[in-house]
Amino acid sequence: MKYIIVVGLILFIGSFSVDAQNLNSIQRGQRGYSPPARNFQAGEPQKPDVNQMSLERADFYMGIIDIDVFEKEVLRTYLKDYYTAKVDIEFDPELKFDDKRELINAEQKKFEKSLKEVFSQDQVEQILIEEQFGTKGKEKKKKDKKKKRKNKKG
Repeated sequence: MKYIIVVGLILFIGSFSVDAQNLNSIQRGQRGYSPPARNFQAGEPQKPDVNQMSLERADFYMGIIDIDVFEKEVLRTYLKDYYTAKVDIEFDPELKFDDKRELINAEQKKFEKSLKEVFSQDQVEQILIEEQFGTKGKEKKKKDKKKKRKNKKG
């Protein structure tokens, strides 16, 4: 008899604890709140504007190397052609990584050949180094030198 009372008491108290937990209802602090729907824009990444890129880089190179306005415009057209080909290769979904790399290397060689027609060897080297590594490469080299100095001291 004691066991029946104990079991009944456990079931009776258990029903209250389930109600207290609010398992099937909205929690107290979240009434009326619904989170905003996330806006995912799936699809392909946008291609960069090659005209804008070529203009910015031509202005940048005009400041780095001594070229006049005519040479700047020639460089801008070469850069535009190079960037157009490079972007088309990079955003082609049918090409594999190795194929893309080979095609981009071929475009770099064409770009270098066209630059040598107008610019001196030193100017061509500066442009190619900047195109390949950019200013980030210089910053990385500086950081590496600082690390080497710290390692030698410590």
